[in-house]
Amino acid sequence: MRLHLPKLKLRLKPGQGRRLTHALRLAAIALPALWLLQHALFGRGGFLALRGEQRTYGQVEARVKQLQQRNRELNESVRELSSNPQAIESIAREQLHLTRPGEVVYTFPTRPSTGEDALAYSRAAIRPAR
Repeated sequence: MRLHLPKLKLRLKPGQGRRLTHALRLAAIALPALWLLQHALFGRGGFLALRGEQRTYGQVEARVKQLQQRNRELNESVRELSSNPQAIESIAREQLHLTRPGEVVYTFPTRPSTGEDALAYSRAAIRPAR
């Protein structure tokens, strides 16, 4: 089965053929150039995607620097605890409330800053002793 298409006869004025071929050539060059430009700006690996990746890279790099600083601090603490018995004793006294024989530790409740605990604390402080 063959398809028969009618022949188009264009009636061009003298000099109009050159303008038409010039326009077709221009379109043949401009359309791929515009597509490439669009792809370079908005494509998967385009300029905007690259800017987003650079921003993410900067954030990750800042986080790595923070973690490296924290790692240095923790390594210094480990070095201090492994070489200084007084540092170990200080932490044992403050955080674990350990004492030497014969010592007595007094702990006082801290006042809660907000919420129902603060309300209960203030009511208990206001009540007269019976």
